[in-house]
Amino acid sequence: MKIFKVLILSYSFFLLSCTVVKTEHHITLDHNITIKVEQEVNDFLDDLYDDAPANPTE
Repeated sequence: MKIFKVLILSYSFFLLSCTVVKTEHHITLDHNITIKVEQEVNDFLDDLYDDAPANPTE
């Protein structure tokens, strides 16, 4: 009878103990944000330099 109690206790401990769980995480990065910022900077620079007169005497 004592061995039965030890087995039950061991089994209960086994069920309540820590276990290793494998998880997988997938991270998706949105590169469109960088592309949009670069496009805005390029548009700003184009507007900045395109408005300058080609001939300084004009």
